[in-house]
This record gives sequence, structure tokens and C-alpha cells, in this order.
Amino acid sequence: MDLTSLQSLIQTHPLIDNHAHNLLKRDEACNYAKYPFEQITSEAQGSALGNATSTLPLHRAATQLAALYRCASSDWDHVKAARDAWVQRDYDGLIRECLQGTHTLLLDDLLTDQDIESYEWHDRFTTSQTKRIVRIEILAAETISTLMRDDARPQEGDVSVLRERWEQFREGFKQRIAEAIADPAVVGFKSVICYRTGLNVQPIEDSDDTLLLESFGRTVGQGQGSAYRVEDKRLNDWVVRQTLNLLQSAKAATASAPNKPLQLHTGLGDNDIDLVLANPAHLQSLIAQYPEVDFVLLHSSYPYTREAGYLACVYPNVYLDLGEVFPMVSRDAQESILRDSLDIVPTTRLLWSTDGHFFPETFYLANKQFRDVMEKVFVDYVHYGDFTVDQAKQAAADILFHNSNRAYSLNEKLAYEAPVSANSVSASSTATLDAFMRGNPDVKYIWMQFIDYTNTTRVRMFPVAEFAKIARKQRRVGICLCTQLMLQDDSIAPEGSVTGQFYMEPDLSSLRRNVGIDSKSATVMTYWKTEEGAPLPGCPRTTLQRVTNNLREHGIEVTCGFEIEVILLKPITNDAGETDYVPVVRNHSWSQMTSDTRKMVPLLEEIVEALASIGIHLEQFHAESAPGQFEFILPPGSPIATVDTLIKARQVVTCVAEQHGLRATLHPRPLPHAAGSASHAHVSIAPPTQEDAFLAGVMRHYPALAAFTLSQDVSYDRVKSGLWAGSEWVTWGTQNRETPIRKISPGHWEIKTLDGLANMYFAIAAFLSAGYLGVKENLPLTVKDCIHDAAKLPQAEREALGITTELPKSLTQSLDALEADSALQSIIGETVVNNYTSVKRIESKRLLAMDETTRRTWLLERY
Repeated sequence: MDLTSLQSLIQTHPLIDNHAHNLLKRDEACNYAKYPFEQITSEAQGSALGNATSTLPLHRAATQLAALYRCASSDWDHVKAARDAWVQRDYDGLIRECLQGTHTLLLDDLLTDQDIESYEWHDRFTTSQTKRIVRIEILAAETISTLMRDDARPQEGDVSVLRERWEQFREGFKQRIAEAIADPAVVGFKSVICYRTGLNVQPIEDSDDTLLLESFGRTVGQGQGSAYRVEDKRLNDWVVRQTLNLLQSAKAATASAPNKPLQLHTGLGDNDIDLVLANPAHLQSLIAQYPEVDFVLLHSSYPYTREAGYLACVYPNVYLDLGEVFPMVSRDAQESILRDSLDIVPTTRLLWSTDGHFFPETFYLANKQFRDVMEKVFVDYVHYGDFTVDQAKQAAADILFHNSNRAYSLNEKLAYEAPVSANSVSASSTATLDAFMRGNPDVKYIWMQFIDYTNTTRVRMFPVAEFAKIARKQRRVGICLCTQLMLQDDSIAPEGSVTGQFYMEPDLSSLRRNVGIDSKSATVMTYWKTEEGAPLPGCPRTTLQRVTNNLREHGIEVTCGFEIEVILLKPITNDAGETDYVPVVRNHSWSQMTSDTRKMVPLLEEIVEALASIGIHLEQFHAESAPGQFEFILPPGSPIATVDTLIKARQVVTCVAEQHGLRATLHPRPLPHAAGSASHAHVSIAPPTQEDAFLAGVMRHYPALAAFTLSQDVSYDRVKSGLWAGSEWVTWGTQNRETPIRKISPGHWEIKTLDGLANMYFAIAAFLSAGYLGVKENLPLTVKDCIHDAAKLPQAEREALGITTELPKSLTQSLDALEADSALQSIIGETVVNNYTSVKRIESKRLLAMDETTRRTWLLERY
């Protein structure tokens, strides 16, 4: 059973957001006094909103926003500070990231007329043009305002003038609705009668309009100046009925007229709502009275989801919208709401919306949480046999896109949409390629890449037209299975076989153009798939994704960040005619700008600008300790995405250096008498409440996971005291650079014993697997905070701190530890461990057979 294609579709398929509101202008985006940010997860207002920070929805949102903002802490104040910085730096960029995957927005743009951007302004962030949903109560109030000049207001008791104004209002309102029906930018209407007088709308007109006239009189009499609010029941009911009459007449007049549904707020709302009258069951008679008009019951009708589901089941003109509860309620509640919605409702009658408003993060959180919950629920139903994979994929695509496209007569087309078949790819992938090519029309070739077990980048190159076929799954790229057991010189370990193959599947989220090289090309990372399309055991990226998901099931989100350390070397020809490599500068030291270092600034800035041109924005860069050594600090993010970014950034650094005749090497110790080079990784878990158990797992399994982080014999040249590289014992310490794990803040650590020769997908997967075991087994943390170099402590002091295990001193020792650690193997995967240990033992034997000079040059030219 291949669930990967279902999971991928749910997480990436373009969506139509069938109900949302305008975003705040940049100048107001951080005006929390007027627009409290806590309202992204709460309908509370005033003093009640102060309690929002102690709710599950906000805690969850804080963790997810911390990852979005690349903020190490999920503390609410830190999250807001990180948000403020991004808004000031690049508000458009924040919006663009939050609306990623949104094909079309349907905006109710009459929520307010202050501080917001126009509905057309939002077009820059979506694939297609934004459409309008017209709020009918606002049209009614505006119509009254145009009639009620001071000299036109009826005096108390003046029934004739009141009736005249009523007739004018009635015709004026009907005209405005008719104009909106004819407006192609308007695709639907919305009523907030639920807030005003409740959903018990009278379905038919009174025979005598006296009561309606009195209702209109009360509304006019309560207005002040030009401000009127339609909130008297008979008038509100009439406004809804007149809108429905006009919509039904428009459909009857022209069979080909576009469908324009009426949305109604139902269920969950602000504290001025009558919750009893928010039950959509009150609408049953009205729905039956207007069979030609489609009704959209907004906001999952929570807590009346089942009542709304019943209506969507038995009436063909009812849709149930699944919005607003994401992210307003807890994870469990969201899952329950989706399951309740699926009880009896046809999946063709369910729509998705965010109810996003004011803050772009409302869109981000709603979309992310909905996709995650949908994946969980749909995968469960496939496991139970209620859905086939194809049925689940079709239902997901319908809910996210096709149902809204049909209900609102949008006629939107998915880019690169292939004919629907069992083998057709999610249209979102080809839409992503289409968007990339529009932004990079000069790109002619795509390089599909993967990282093998020796940390060698393997590449296949395709013209864009051929790559598009791969993205559409109209063709596949097979790679011999023995590649998993291949060494740098293309020889194969004895366990390898030339029989069988796997298939490279591109992950278009990693697609970036090549810079720093004279090539009209781009690179994309890949997953390994079986003949049937399932994830291949042994795939580095799949391994990391699986382990990340394991932690997520325990409520833990992981954020990673990497440092690139390189030494820039200049190739020279020695007297024997051989190539040697020497540091590009010598007058050089840590974080100084010496005369030699200053000469390197143009090259460093060229690297930084090249990275920025493809969306990789460094946090900082500086001189490191060894001659010609520099460090580039990358932004944090999710594990796979940050490893992808690390690989791409290294390629850019290497290519730009080559343009200047230099070699940028990741060799851990290319200069024996100088400091070595690491590839330190920062790993954060959120929330940090299980940090002790996580760290206990890391401590227990550190000798085994070191086989992945210190992946060659030369890596162990750095495992020595005094090099600020983790020293020699398995321990951890707060801000201690002479421990393998430096604790920086709660749930945030730096891995010190890690270098650029490691396959980083496996290295991070191994670290997270060890932490996962600690959490799963609730291990106590027996190794205490070490503030010294453990190698320099007396044995008794080490033991008092629980420090009893030495770091491996060679690759052989760490591989032995890995093969003996069955628990870690069970999480990383036996296929990975078996293939990895086979490759690494043969690689080690060959390298150790070389003399030191030959081995150094061999590694410098490859890493």
C-alpha cells in the first residue's frame, strides 16, 4: 500500500480558499493594541483574550510559528518579536510564505473598511486573481446611508415618509445585489445574520408588510449620522430572502449563468453571537424554500458540525465549509470535526477555507493544520479499508480545490494538469515547476540530485521539457540498486548487485537555480522510490522524514540550522609536477579582519549575494581560526528543508570559489597544525518539555550515532581535547564547546562532533532517532551538565557527573557501536545500517591503505 502519494498530495495540492478576509497594511500589521495577535487562535475579545495564551491552540500555534519565523524559542513574546522583525524586514515575503500553495482567494472584503489592503492587492501572492464575496448586511447598511440625509430622515410618526424611504431602500438594495450578481469579480454572497438576529430566518414573506416597515423604522431610528447597522430581525430576514430571490431568479433567467452561492456564518463566533441560534438546523426550512440556490455553511458550524452535515447530506444545494476551527481549536478537536464532517457528507460537498484575516499567519496556520489533520484522518481510513488510496486522493483534491472551483463557477485550471489517471501526479508539483519556470525563464536544464552513502552528490541532468515529464510522472528515471553500495570511485561493495533499480522522484520544494557556475540550469533533490512507487528503504531523505514524523507523533516539532565551515585553498604545482593545496591566506585568525582577510571580502560578499539570489539568506559569516577558513551560518527550518539548503549552499560556495581559482574544502583537518573544520548543526525541539528524555537518548546512543556524524577516519582527528570540537567524552554542557553536545537554551543544542564529510540526512536522522528513543522510553537524564573539558577532569569528578563513556577514537569503533545498537538500528532502519556499515568499512580500508599525502589530496579533491 503506497500512502506516500496520498500524503504528498494532501500536503502539496494547490487549494482554493473559499472564505477569507483582507490582510492588514504593513503599517498596521504590528498594531497589536488595535489588532491583538492572540486573536489568530481565539474568538475572545477584551479581557477574556488575556487567557488565550494558556490554551492548547495558542501553544500549538506558537510552536509552528517559531518554526516559520526560524525562532529558536516558542515563548510567545519571542515569537512576536521574531514576527515584528520579519514584518519590518520583508512583509511581502512573510505573506508569500504564509500563502504558499494558495491558488485562489475568495475574500469577504467588507469585514472592515480600515487599515486593510484592497482585494485586488492580494493577487500578487496567489496563482490566479482574487475574487470577492459580498457581505449583504453591509450592502443594506450602505444603501440606507445613501438615503438618509438629514433632510430625508423620517420624523417619528411620519409613516408616509417612512414608507417612501422604505420603497427607496428596497429598490436600491435589490439593485445593488443585482449589480453584484452581474459583476464577474463577485463569485458569491455572505450573510452574518447569525450574529445579528440568529439563523431562524423566516422562509416566506408576511402577507402584511406593516411589521417589516416597523422593523425598517427601528433600524433607521437607531442609526447615527451616516452609520447604520442592520440588526432588527424582520429586516434582517428580508435582506436574506431578497438576496436569495434574486439569486434564484438569475439562475432561472439564464441556464449558463455562473453559480454564486450564499455563505452563512454558522456556529463558532464572537461573544455577541447567540450560540443557540447559531445552529444551522434553524436554516432547514429556508434551504428547502430555495432549492436553486447553493448554501455554504461556514466554519464547520462548530459545535454543530453534525447538524450541518445532515443538511449537506440530504439537500443537494448545501455545502459544508471546514474552515475557522483551524487553528481555533485543539488538534484532537480538529480531527474530531473532520471525522464528524465525513460521517454522512459526500466528499464532493465539503469545501476548505481558512477564514484568514488581518494577519498572514492566520492563513499559514489554518492551511498547515488542516493538511496535517486531513493526512492523519485519510491515512487512517485507508488503513481501515474505508478508502482506497485513489479514492482518498480524489476526495482530498476535491476538498482542497475542485469543489470550490465548481461551486463558485471559477473555471480555474491547474497548471500542467495531466489527464486524470491512477498514475497522474499531484498537479501541485507541476504547478510548482510552472511557477519556477515563469520566474526563471532562462533555465534550460534540471539536475536531479541525491546524496549517496559516501556523501557524494550524484547527478542526472535533463532538458526542462524532459524533466517536466518526470514531474508529471509520464516517465521515470531508474537507478541501479547497487548505487547504495557504491564508493567514490564507482566500485561496488561485495554485497552489491547489478540487479534491480530504484526511481528518483523529484521534490520540487528543493528546486533552485544554479549560481556561481556558467550554466543555465537548476538543481532539485530527490526521494528514492520502489518499482511500485513506495518509499525505498535506505533513502536518506525518506529516513530523515520518517524519523521527524516519529517525533511529531509525540507532539514534538524539530527545527534545524547549519553552519558551513570551509577552508579556501589555492592549488599549486610542486617540483614533482603534482598538484598541492595551500591556504589562500596566512595572516588570519578567528573573527578578525587582517590585511590578508580583507583581500577575501569581495569573494565572501559574492558568495553571500549568490546565495541570496536563490533565496538562501545567511544569518552571518566570518573568519574562522585556521588560515583561509571561513564560516557561513544558514537560517533554520525543518530538517529536510535545511539539509537541502545546506547542500545547495555548499555547492554555491564551491562554485564561486572555483570561479576565482580556489578550492573550498570541507576536509575536517586539511592543515595538521591548525584548527579543523566542522559542520556544526543546531537542533531544537518544541515544546522543550521533554528535553531531558530526548537528551538522555542522545547520550545513551552517542557512540553509535557518531558513525554517521564522524563518517571517515580523518574525522576523528578532531576528536581531541583543546580543539573546541567536542573533546573526548560522551557528555553535554551549557554553552560548553568542549562537549559533543553544547546546550544553548531549553530544547536547543549544537552538535559539535559533526563535519562536512557526513551524509547530513543520515547524521540528523541518527541524532533525532536517539532523541526519539529517549522520549519514547522516558529515559532519565543521568549525565549531568558539564561546564569543563571532561578530558581534563579527574575520573572521580567525571563519574560524579555521570560521564562514563568515551567517544569513539576511530570509524571502526563507531561502526562497531552502531552494529551493536539494535534499538537505534530499529529506528534508523536496518537497510540503512547494513548498507552504510558495508560501504564505510570498505571505504576506510582503501583510504587507510594510502599514504598520508595521497589520502589528503584525494579527500581535498572530493570534499
